[in-house]
Amino acid sequence: MKNKKLLKIVTAAMFAALITGLTFFPKIPIPGGGYVHTGDAMIYLAASFLPLPYAMAASAIGGLLADVFAGYASYAPFTFVVKALLTISFSSKDSKILTKRNALAPLAGLIITPGLYFIADAILYGVAGAVPGIVWNVAQAVASIIVFYIIGAAADKAGLKSKLSQKFN
Repeated sequence: MKNKKLLKIVTAAMFAALITGLTFFPKIPIPGGGYVHTGDAMIYLAASFLPLPYAMAASAIGGLLADVFAGYASYAPFTFVVKALLTISFSSKDSKILTKRNALAPLAGLIITPGLYFIADAILYGVAGAVPGIVWNVAQAVASIIVFYIIGAAADKAGLKSKLSQKFN
């Protein structure tokens, strides 16, 4: 029992590192500040592999660290919440990543990411300063969905999820 819990913690830490890395680099700067990244694809993968509390922790910590390292520490508290919430619509219970539920789950990110970052931007810069970020946050969500589908399909073809799931259960 102890070893399975440790494996989940280590896997969550690995995903936190991947989320940090793919959020921080490659990043595409956007006009007016901020950047577009594909780190959310790793959040979707973490949520497909790990039970919810582990996926939430990996996602929140990975996103927060990326913001701090990239010089956007003012966004870190918002990112901590946003990235954790991105995991809620996924399930890690199946032996595949791209189940019907997980294939549709990233679409929630099209609402969560722009919506909550709009609120964050409105708090930080006022409503007028928040409006331009909507387009970029939607673009980021779409890019991450595409990357998630590509990596998820490849991982399913290789049977990675079922191999790891055997070790968790």
